Amino acid sequence: MRVLVGLVVAAALLYGGYWFVGQSQVENRTEAALENLAAAGWHVRYGTVNTTGFPSRFDTTITDLHLAPPDGRWAWAAPFVQALALSYRPNRIIAAFPPEQEIVVGQERMTLRTDRLRASGGVGLTPDLPLDQVVIESGPWDVVGSSGWRVAAERLLAALRPSAAGPRHYDLYLETGPLTLPAPAPPLSAVRLDGVVELDRPLDRRIGGAPDLVALAISEARLQAGEGALTLRGDLAPDEAGFLAGVLTVAAEDWRALLTAAEQAGLLGVAAREPFERGLEAAAQGSDTIEIPVTLANGVVSALGFPLAAAPRLR
Repeated sequence: MRVLVGLVVAAALLYGGYWFVGQSQVENRTEAALENLAAAGWHVRYGTVNTTGFPSRFDTTITDLHLAPPDGRWAWAAPFVQALALSYRPNRIIAAFPPEQEIVVGQERMTLRTDRLRASGGVGLTPDLPLDQVVIESGPWDVVGSSGWRVAAERLLAALRPSAAGPRHYDLYLETGPLTLPAPAPPLSAVRLDGVVELDRPLDRRIGGAPDLVALAISEARLQAGEGALTLRGDLAPDEAGFLAGVLTVAAEDWRALLTAAEQAGLLGVAAREPFERGLEAAAQGSDTIEIPVTLANGVVSALGFPLAAAPRLR
């Protein structure tokens, strides 16, 4: 019995020593990661880094965290961020976010409010710690801009994992809705995106900052608005000026209703609707469903020879 008690005490002491060493390593590596971002030109500010959870967890909290990339195009701030991990599986982490965060893009200041926003993921057990998977989930969320606009939805699910397409390729999935957009845009009952992104570098501990998008292959993107729906597929990539460029095949269900919604949202001028509608009618040949190519080139999104909107600019 004395031997058994001795073994139990020795094991407890060894495990306790492991936990306290691990606690120190977690805090040191977290601070080192933030310092590496700062050394790479990022604006980084935070209050404290503290790890609790003895004996079975490493629960690390960073307080008053502020981040902005070197170019200063955006900034993000939160009163705290928590990284939660089991002490015997430190490579699997759940990140917990506060109910309210702040995002600044250009002159626009946005408040992001979420209900139970969580991100879970893991890294491989190799020296480079490659990303294994990340999943982001939230209940009702909304974003309110300082200029008065608001976007809101009842749920959010997003996932990213390494793709079989290559070492810098990642499978991407996004689903949210019902989605409320700023007026006069119509509400969307569902939004879904399934595709593969190619980045300029793999997601691992060497990354040192946000990677750049090389290409986006969309296997399906679907927007549902009432009885109408848009389904998109195709390949996009940034051009030399940083605008997304490429060709998408767009299938529209109940395309007349979608055309009216686009006009009401200001995406299609009244004067442009009639010739654009004639082109769609010719392509649809009497059907309520139509499939047309949409081109993104030189910073402009166009279809059937008509410019529709500005293309997204990534850099």
